Amino acid sequence: MAHVRKQIFDRVETLLTGLGTTGSRIYRSAVHPLTSVTMPGIFVYCGPERLKGGTRNATTKEVDIAIDAYVEGDTYDDTFAQIQAEIEAALYGDMDDDGRFFNGLATNLVYAGSDSHYVDTTTVAHGIMEIVYQCEYQTENGDAETAL
Repeated sequence: MAHVRKQIFDRVETLLTGLGTTGSRIYRSAVHPLTSVTMPGIFVYCGPERLKGGTRNATTKEVDIAIDAYVEGDTYDDTFAQIQAEIEAALYGDMDDDGRFFNGLATNLVYAGSDSHYVDTTTVAHGIMEIVYQCEYQTENGDAETAL
């Protein structure tokens, strides 16, 4: 088995694969070649992780799920709005009856914010929207592969 954080990111990748706007153009890295073929696309990677609390037996952690959307050209606002709506529906649509996310791995998911800008200094001019969700999960001390 893998660290709970990796299991969460595997689930996020599965949920975001096949969205209406980006299709299969999802990349599990903060770095990927940008071409007309890879856009519109989304890049998913692990942001900072923080301690949220703990006891003698368990640790509660919060990790940033960073999602960067890339759209070719300079008229990207409507496309970003659509991508962001699709991402939100996919992530929050995965909540189970107990209020947990990502196959029960995460205890909470909070939208933290987004920002967008235009890049025209590369071969392919494009817009970037950076979206961040904060994901809380808990593990037993000494067992980072099993979510509590």
